[in-house]
Amino acid sequence: MPQPGEPSYTELVYEVMMLARQPVTFQEVFDEVNRRRPVTTRHPKATIRNALAQGRQLVSIGEGRYGYLPHLLVGSLLRLPLQEENPANHPLIYLYEVHHALWPSFFENRKRSVREPVQVRLPNGDEVALCLTFLSRGVWGTPMPEGLRRYLVENRAASGDSLLIRVGEGETGRFEAWFEPHWKRDGDAEAKRNRELADAAHGILRRNPAHEVPIWDLIIAMLARGLYHSDVPPDPLEAVLRADPRFVHTGLQMWILAEGVTPEVQAIIRWRRRLEADPYQTEEETPAGLGEVTSPLDIRRSVEGVNASPGDTFAKGVVPRRRAATPAEKAQDLMYEAWEASYPQERARMAWKALHISHDCVDAYVMLAEETALGPNEAAELYAKAVAAGERALGQEALEEGVGQFWGLIETRPYMRARSGLAQALWTTGKRQEAIAHVWDMLRLNPNDNQGVRYLLLSWLLEIRDDAQVKELLDRYPDDIVASWLYGRALHAFRTEGDTRRARKLRAEAERDNPYVPAYLLGRKRLPSRLPETMGFGDVSEAVVCAAEQMAVWRQTPGALAWLDKGAG
Repeated sequence: MPQPGEPSYTELVYEVMMLARQPVTFQEVFDEVNRRRPVTTRHPKATIRNALAQGRQLVSIGEGRYGYLPHLLVGSLLRLPLQEENPANHPLIYLYEVHHALWPSFFENRKRSVREPVQVRLPNGDEVALCLTFLSRGVWGTPMPEGLRRYLVENRAASGDSLLIRVGEGETGRFEAWFEPHWKRDGDAEAKRNRELADAAHGILRRNPAHEVPIWDLIIAMLARGLYHSDVPPDPLEAVLRADPRFVHTGLQMWILAEGVTPEVQAIIRWRRRLEADPYQTEEETPAGLGEVTSPLDIRRSVEGVNASPGDTFAKGVVPRRRAATPAEKAQDLMYEAWEASYPQERARMAWKALHISHDCVDAYVMLAEETALGPNEAAELYAKAVAAGERALGQEALEEGVGQFWGLIETRPYMRARSGLAQALWTTGKRQEAIAHVWDMLRLNPNDNQGVRYLLLSWLLEIRDDAQVKELLDRYPDDIVASWLYGRALHAFRTEGDTRRARKLRAEAERDNPYVPAYLLGRKRLPSRLPETMGFGDVSEAVVCAAEQMAVWRQTPGALAWLDKGAG
């Protein structure tokens, strides 16, 4: 296990990728990390794959190779059209290409996100600083820097002209920019470059014609693959896609292949256009399939009951549900209705009906465990049947090939829900090691942990005082900023090190991110009788959830509450 002060495996992966000037294979990353410090977790390769998946600047460029986005950007040439009549007198508006080329860490977590101004050298030798400023909904740019304003005025910049930006050394924030009047553009060369971009976007979307992709994901993928490494800058990707009949804009910056557009998708497109024009439209205007997404059950139906690919969310809007054809699909559709039924008896009746349709309906067993079990032992038996049904339905091949991306695969979600329920039932019945083993394996299957089972596992490992496993778990997600994680990390440091400088630093970080937790842990505020239905970040609702999860382990640790009180004071 890494010692206090040593970098985590995620940090080591970043270090390896940043030092590798060329794309590398996963095996090369793994070998180099292992050389620096042996990967001693339960599943070493899964640990490193998780680190790669968590890094937003660690991008796959195909053929099993990965690169560090700032390195891959070097040499890219981008076009920033000047659209105002007198552009020198207006803010500079960044298109997506420019935004993500100048600030490649934009989607990173707070620890790694760098949004400082970047330095741009102009042909006259002046250097100007470009800031990243939120200007309005969906619009990022910067007030026009004085040096750039003068340069544009000198060149009599007008609407239809462009500013060309060359990425130098992305990590140092140094770039070059120069003015290009519209009459100097090479139409034939640009048309060829535009076709290259369109064909690349088509290749990405072609993997699943019914899959919507946000334009920034397309742009990052193409920047990483070197499609902007040319002396001829293409038009902005959005303009390229709009000019090509193979693509359809479905609204909210989402794109789909024209062949994937059905009448239902057309209804969603019309609704989204109204939404973009009037964000305050009523729910009655929402087309069937997006629907009244107002509860977790609605989210489950909207997200899972669709013929869509990983990454779709109800917030983006998804393709409507396909008509159930097989017994398994009919049973699952019945369960979507069961989740919304008002009475437990009705939900249980529908679950039994679903099992008559398909004995492999995982959610039916889950429903029965939640609604009919007379105790944790009976619940565990039903959850175990659900897990077995999920394994039958998915098949061994899917269970093996889906490792690392479970939950992203829609059909695996009932199975993952069942395993979560089984783990919690086993813990309640006293079979703690079995419960812990289930959650560890869920994290192996789905290292992104969309279900948040790592928080449950952290509280369990703290309760049984398995400090080695706590350390291993914390190291897997070093950038998590949820209160339960931060306070759990501080408690673990105090348990294993005592009142050290590092432990105090972790305590201070936890209290800075959510200062409301100590009052509940110290008993100065009483926990509500019911946990909040929703949870924010850094607010009272998050503090209540954190305290409810960790109250027992803080109290069981000698001196922990007094130590916490010192920081809170």
